[in-house]
Amino acid sequence: MERTIPRSDPDIGRGPIEPTPLHPAARRGPQVILVDEPFTLNELQALRLRGSLREMLPGAYVSAVHPDNPVTRARVAAAVAGEQLVPGRALCKVTAAWVYGCAPMPRELDIVVPRYHRPCAPTSRMILRLSEGTLDEEQICTVGGVAVTSPLRTAMDIAFNSELRESLPVLAAISASARLRCSYAEMLEQVDAQVRRPGRRRALGAITRLMERDLPAAA
Repeated sequence: MERTIPRSDPDIGRGPIEPTPLHPAARRGPQVILVDEPFTLNELQALRLRGSLREMLPGAYVSAVHPDNPVTRARVAAAVAGEQLVPGRALCKVTAAWVYGCAPMPRELDIVVPRYHRPCAPTSRMILRLSEGTLDEEQICTVGGVAVTSPLRTAMDIAFNSELRESLPVLAAISASARLRCSYAEMLEQVDAQVRRPGRRRALGAITRLMERDLPAAA
């Protein structure tokens, strides 16, 4: 049964994120151009250097008229994921953080699935990493029509599963975004509530270190 995704991305209040295009073509949404479909990598790179295309993910390009914003990033990721991003699944972890503008361009796409899955077959695009996990409706947002884990769920997945060198800058960027409304205090509360989850010590260490870093200096 398909899951209804009721929430919209919190970057723009409570309404769905939609770009404010400067070009009429942008209203139709980005057409994602992949390497060898039909242009070669060299041809696509040449068009990028001319300013005609923008590389959003490795080997995935859109017209430069489309802004580099959460909607464009989510739709490009969905195009690259293809049939692996079906209803009931969502972009997660660093991929979700990238959609929100809080992480650099990922080299792999992370997708959370609600039940056991077979590993993805190798593709000529990006590596797709499928991980099993629960998907409560309040933990999912829609960005440009694409299911993405909420900022808080994204922060938790990264804090519990990523090494500090990767998690610290991403968690800091999520907390620093006023539009995402996901503070260190909210993150810490969620970690405290998950006493049996593997990786809890790592998550606590990451968040408390960031909180200490942001404390005002003693007089």
